[in-house]
Parts: sequence; C-alpha cells; structure tokens
Amino acid sequence: MKLLDHELLKCIKDVAYRARDLVEECIVDNQVEPVKTYLICTLSNSESPSRFLPQAVGKSSLETVVKSALDGKKGIRRGLVHALQDVQSIKRMTTNIDEKSLRFQGSSVRKAPLSSNKEDIVVGLDAELTTILEGLTGLPGLEIVTISGMGGIGKTTLARKAFNDPYIVYHFYCRAWITVSQVYQVRDLLLGLLSSIARSTDKMVEKSNAQLAEAVYRSLKGMRYMIVMDDMWSIDAWNDVKRCFPDDKNGSRIVVTTRFMELATNVSPKKPPHCMNLLNTEQSWELLEMLIFGTASCPQELVGVGKKIAKRCRGLPLAIVVVAGVLSRVIREYNYWNDIAEEVSSVVSTDPENCLDILALSYNYLPHHLKACFLYMGIFPEDCEIEVSKLINLWAAEGFLYLDSEKQLEQIGEDYLEDLIARNLVLVEKKRFGGEVKTCRLHDFLRELCLKEAQKENFMHVIQRRSAKGVQTGTRNQRRLSFHLDPYSDVSAAPAIPHVSSFLCFTLGANIVPDILFFQLGFKLLRVLDIFFLHFDYFPDQILKLIHLRYLALNVTYELPASVSQLRNLQTLVIHGPWLCRESGGSPTLLLEYWSMPSLRHVHITAACHLKNPFTVQDNLPRPFASEHLQTLYTIQFSCCTKEFFSVMPHLKKLGICETKEDYSTDSLSQVLNNLVCLQELETLDCSFHTQNREVRKNLGLAALPATLKHLSLSWSYLPWEDMTFIAMLPNLEVLKLKNYAFQGPKWEPTEEGFHSLKHLLIENTDLIHWEAIIVRHFPCLQHLVLKSCKLLEEIPFGVEELGTLQRLEAHYCSEPIENSAKEIQEQIEGIDVIIRSDRNPDSA
Repeated sequence: MKLLDHELLKCIKDVAYRARDLVEECIVDNQVEPVKTYLICTLSNSESPSRFLPQAVGKSSLETVVKSALDGKKGIRRGLVHALQDVQSIKRMTTNIDEKSLRFQGSSVRKAPLSSNKEDIVVGLDAELTTILEGLTGLPGLEIVTISGMGGIGKTTLARKAFNDPYIVYHFYCRAWITVSQVYQVRDLLLGLLSSIARSTDKMVEKSNAQLAEAVYRSLKGMRYMIVMDDMWSIDAWNDVKRCFPDDKNGSRIVVTTRFMELATNVSPKKPPHCMNLLNTEQSWELLEMLIFGTASCPQELVGVGKKIAKRCRGLPLAIVVVAGVLSRVIREYNYWNDIAEEVSSVVSTDPENCLDILALSYNYLPHHLKACFLYMGIFPEDCEIEVSKLINLWAAEGFLYLDSEKQLEQIGEDYLEDLIARNLVLVEKKRFGGEVKTCRLHDFLRELCLKEAQKENFMHVIQRRSAKGVQTGTRNQRRLSFHLDPYSDVSAAPAIPHVSSFLCFTLGANIVPDILFFQLGFKLLRVLDIFFLHFDYFPDQILKLIHLRYLALNVTYELPASVSQLRNLQTLVIHGPWLCRESGGSPTLLLEYWSMPSLRHVHITAACHLKNPFTVQDNLPRPFASEHLQTLYTIQFSCCTKEFFSVMPHLKKLGICETKEDYSTDSLSQVLNNLVCLQELETLDCSFHTQNREVRKNLGLAALPATLKHLSLSWSYLPWEDMTFIAMLPNLEVLKLKNYAFQGPKWEPTEEGFHSLKHLLIENTDLIHWEAIIVRHFPCLQHLVLKSCKLLEEIPFGVEELGTLQRLEAHYCSEPIENSAKEIQEQIEGIDVIIRSDRNPDSA
C-alpha cells in the first residue's frame, strides 16, 4: 500500500511538472501573459500536488483558456491537454487510495528499532543519566520527564539505562515500558501497560478501551510508579492515555522519549525537555573501540584510522554501532580500515539493518510542505554551514513557502526552519543575539537521506565528480542540479537538462563558460541560478532570457546591464564584483530600475553603487511605484540616500551605505541619517566612510538614528566618543560594531543610562586608551565582547567578573595588558569562552 501510495504521488508530481514546463516554455517563447496569470500560479507549486489538484482539476474553462492563449502552438496545447487528462484519471484513483490507506494505517506495525546485543556499552551518557535520575526522584508530585533528540542519538538507550538503574528499581514499586511508535492503537497501549503492571488475563481483551483505562488507573492507584513511553510521535498518544495516571503525590514519574521538541514541550509544559547532544570526537572513538574490542585495547597501528572513522560518524551513536558491526567483520588491518574510513557515509547508508530507514521515519512523518524544504537542504555541500537568510530566499524562489496574509515570506520560512529544527532534522550552528538562527547544517547521514530521497523523487541531482562525464543516467528528469566538483573540473560532457528549474554551483574555478551553461545544458526554465563561485568578466546576456528567474547570484567583473531590470520575477539579486558598470570613470552605477521589479526583495552588491533615483527618470517612462517587498539593500552610496529615494521602499529592514569620493563635497551628507526617518522598519544599518574629511561629518546627525535599529555597524567615521550617547539610547540595539576609527579619541566614559539591550560589542582598530566604564552597570546585558587591534587600550573595564550574562571574550592582536586582563577574567568566570590571539604568540588561542 505504501509503495502504491508513493508511486501515485510521484505520478501526480510528474504530471504537474510536465504541465508547468509546457506553460513556462510557452511564456519563454511568446511572453504569453494570460497563461502566466491563470496557470502558472497554479502549477508553480508543483511540489504540492495535493494543493494543485483541487485548483487545476475540474475547471471547465481551463482547456479553452489554454487553447486560445496558445493559438498556433498545437504541440504545447496537445501536451497540456494530455497532462490534464492524466490528472483527471489520477484524481479518480485518489479517493480509493486514501480510503484504503486509512484502513491500512490502523493495522500497521512499525519495524522494531535497530538494536545491538551490546546495549550495556554506553559512552558519553554519564552526565545526561545523572540529570535524568535527578528528575526521577525528588519532588512528590507526578512529573513528566521528556527526552528529545534526533533519530539514532540514543534516547531509548538513555531511558533504558535510567529504567534499569538499581536505585530506580528499588525506588519505584511499579515500572512499565511501552513503545508508542508512529502508528499506534490506544487499545494496544493500554493492554501493554496492563501486562507490565498487573497480572493480565484472557478476559482483558474482551474489555472496552474505557474499561482498560480504568483498570490501568486502579492498578497504579496508591503506588509509586515509573512509566516509560518510548518513541512518541504525536501528542494524541499522550492525550489518549494521560488520564490513566493518578497523581497521589508520592513521587511517581512518566518518561517520554520523542524526536520532536514541540511535542516534548506540550507533554511537559512546566519542565523543559532534556535535549540530547551528539557525541564529541573522543566519545565517538571510545564507543567505537568498546563496541569492537570490548575491554581490550585497539592495536596501535589502527588507532589513527579508527579515530578518523569515529570522527566521520559525526557523533551519532546509531552510525557508530553500524560501522562497528562492519569493522568487526573485516580483517583488522590498516588498509581495510582505511577503505572504510573513506566511505563511512556509504557504509551507513547501505547497511543491512537499515540505518537510513530509521532516520527516514522522521522524514516520512513530515507534513508535505516541509518535505520539499528538507530535501532542498541536500543541495548544499557536505559539512556546509548554511546561511539561514540564503536558505529561506532559495525556498521562496522555489515556491516552497505557502503565502500567509498575516506574515512575510521570510517569517514563513523562519517558521518552517524552526519546525525542522524542533523535529531534530536540522542542526543549529549559530544564533543571532535575538535568538534567531543565523546558520544551520544537516548531519551527514541526514544529508545522505536527503540525496537518496531526492534522487528517488527526481527532486534534485548532486554531481560530486571530477568530471561531469558519465552523468547521463537519470539526470534528464531531475528538477534541480547542483555541482560540487573539484576546482577546474571539466563539465563539457554534461548532458542537456532542459527542464531544470534550479542550478547551483559550489565549485571555485570550475571550467564552466556561458555557452556550456546556457546552451549545452539547455537551461531556459531556471528559477534559481546560483553561480556565485564562478567568475565572469562580463554579464552573460543569456541570463536575460531566463524570465522565470527568481534568485540570481553572480560574480562578474564588468558591467551589469540595465536590462537586468527585465527580470520582473526576480526576488533576490546577489552580485559580487569590484566594477559593475561605470559612468564617466566614476564609481559603479547600478542601472537597476528596481521600481519596475515588483517581486524584488533582497539586493546584495559588494561594491558601493549609485542607484538611479526613481524620481529622475524620463517623463515618457512609467512613474515609479513603491517597492513594497524590498527588505534588503546593500551597498549604496551616500548620495543615493534622499528622502525621495527611501520613500519608495517603506519595508526596508537592512541597509548598507558607503561613502565614496562623489560624496566628499556633498553638502547634504549630514542629512543622510535624517533621511532614514522614512525607513520605519529598519533593523540593520551598516555605514562605512572612506574619507578623512571630518568637517563634513561633524554634524552627522546620530540623534536621527531610527529607534527600530537592532544592529549598527560604523567604520572610518572618526566620531568623538561624546557622540556615543546618541547610540547608547537606542532602545532595541543588540549588536554594535565599531570598526576602523569609527570613534576617535583617547578616552571613552559611557553615560549612566543606555545600552539596555546591547548583547554584542566589537571595537576594532582604535586609538582608545582609557575605557572608563563599569561593565555590569553600563552594559548589563552584554554576552560577547570582541576587541581587535586595540593596541593602546590599557585594560578591560572593571566589573566583567560580576556580569552574569557574558559568554565570550575575544582579544585579537591587542596590547599586552588587555591579554593579561582576558586571562584573569578566564580564571575568574567559570564557563566563559575566552579567545586570545597575539602577534607576540601567533599560536595562542
């Protein structure tokens, strides 16, 4: 049944893809707007056929619209009609399949989880076990202890160790263990409990569920009990049985293990879940060695390669158990072990005990809208630290984010990512100081799962060879293509893949010229083109034909043509290049008519560019309208920053501005910050000066900085420290970066009030000597303090040791007194992360 269900879903997707391709090909060839407005919105979400079917199937006028719009294009019209006929037939099948599927699910039995006959071998759980045992004893009221973590991390092992602990066995009069799993029957759970806590009889099976629940309650009444509910997937399972557990204020406990953070929180809202961590490298090797050699030691010649293998298991106990089983069956020689070290991911993904199948349970349980988002993360290279903002922009470009009238696309993307993190499918790497996730990554084996499922679904294809030669089989039907080739790889043998909607290249220096990229590979339906790691001297004109493009990342030396504004569907534009297009030998001018690009949301340009003012366009051109969706704009010249310019981008949240020589004599330079009053949603401002003309900046107008700012970066501004008072009073400021003489002078004495929300402070390259502050008073919320090239600074301010919020202190190439202060603070504050880098001792850290 599951196989049939899967094949049906794949068939629906193929039909939706085929229809979308036909429509988009027609738009490319003829710019047919009626089809675009009617059909493309329906077919663009082809990752969700369940949403597509109700919209597209049964519309009596659909064929008429297609025929009239595609007059003269009989082949395309015929293809669409056939596709619609296929959808009609598929729709007739779905009702029966859904009914059978529901009946089938009720009797499904999940395969027992992977187990080892060496269950007593546990590494790295001592501290976690102590925490769980403390939670199982103590307070008299009934409490629920929840354990959360990704599949294979050892939740069941930890619960079992606690369950069988001698003191726990002695402490509780009654203990019971039931496995819930994805598909459960309330009756089975109740019978399982009764069989563990009471003498069950044949008559039990004749009782109703209500009678069984009462029997469980009566059996536990008055007893101090411990119940383990292992592998819970749904809050419904808890709600179905929670009334069976009496609270007699005698210290009874219930332990719930789950892969889902949200479920754990809902089960026990008053007590945070215990979140399990991956093993570190040392613990991984210790576990691997014990599983293979028991109490004996590993031969010395195998220790190095053994640690290499353990490291490549990425801290996942399940993977270590699988690899240990393989190593136990091979000859204990270096060459054999080294072969396995090079193929750890392959060993785990092909093991006979279905390691990936266990991880796949989490993927299979995802709602449909999250499956595409999760699979898409496999498009990034192994061990890649993924920037969340880029990931969400790519999801948006692909059409994975379902619109919500109350939320921006970016907010929806953040919600999706948080859901994947809560399900322990995505790992958090770095967080912003407001708590938002900044970067994330996939565990290696979850990425292997992504690649396996994506290949099966024709979702994407990742090429990881020295050459694209031989990448013929199965590639033509793939919807997305990602190159992870070696530098200077040859892609001349790659086949044509005309229906690819996304192409990403993560290879520096790959030998990919525009003719190969756009003609040989046949790209014309692209929505995502990320070739940031490639280098082009000139902007490839072929890109202008990609009218469906929503995401473009490009590295180009010269000339970004004004015609790029024709890409009206573009949402994200990322351009790296020192020159772009120059007018009269001056600074780069980006001839981007952004006001004519209604979908544009994010613009990242590395060079400081002059954007055309929409109010200076020729009279015969359409008047500008507000860029309602524009949220990010980096980097523009000061001369652009007029009220008229900002008035057409009311929702801008991130802005980077840079002073250039064209701005040196600008009388209105002091008005730049005053003009930010138009940006009432601005949260991030990166402001860089490049002139010694301090008179021009004497009255810069820091008092006009928007109160909405959370992140402020200043560089080369040579402001007096007295002006810091204006910045200190920003109520929402969390991050402040002062680079390259942003402020000048030997003494900084902060005022008593201010910096109430500041969490990160960077001071880099300054002539500051005396910083007369009391950290705990002037910076009460500070978490990170970073000092770089503070050669004259005599000491870190007093009171750091009293600041309970400080987590990290960094001193890079500072004066010797600063380094000594940092070392003293490290000794005084337990758990603080102190990093010291010195040109006196380059190896220090």
